[in-house]
Amino acid sequence: MDKHFLEFWGNFLISAAKGQQQLEDMTKWLTGGFAEVQGLTDMFQKAYGLDRLQESNADYLKIWKKAEMDFKDSQRAYMKLMGLVPREDYAALADRLEELQEKVAAQENTIKHLRLLLEDKGLGYQAVTLEFQELVKKQAETVQELFSGVTGVSKKASKNNQA
Repeated sequence: MDKHFLEFWGNFLISAAKGQQQLEDMTKWLTGGFAEVQGLTDMFQKAYGLDRLQESNADYLKIWKKAEMDFKDSQRAYMKLMGLVPREDYAALADRLEELQEKVAAQENTIKHLRLLLEDKGLGYQAVTLEFQELVKKQAETVQELFSGVTGVSKKASKNNQA
């Protein structure tokens, strides 16, 4: 955070304590109404050293834009420090949320449609569950046969070793 931002913000907070009108002016000023709120524009120019430059200076606009970018970067850092979210970030997230909700709704609709198709063909949950139960039963029988075979071989080997 640059010292100019802190100076400006400190001066603003002191001024804000003097009246609600300045808060309203700051809101208007932060949304781009620089020309409408001359007092804050003057404070900004003084904090960033723009008051010492002539507007007719060829680099004045370039220096103003640089100061404005520095201010906005510092404002974002300050808001982050305070646990606040800039309106642009919130709006972008709200738009993304809306897109994702629409996508989820479309996917849920597709899933519902596919489930209905599966049930119409006898492949719904019940059919799949029955098939799975049959598969588990066959595997259990196969494992049982395997163990029976191993046990039988083991018993024969024991008898041969004892004889």
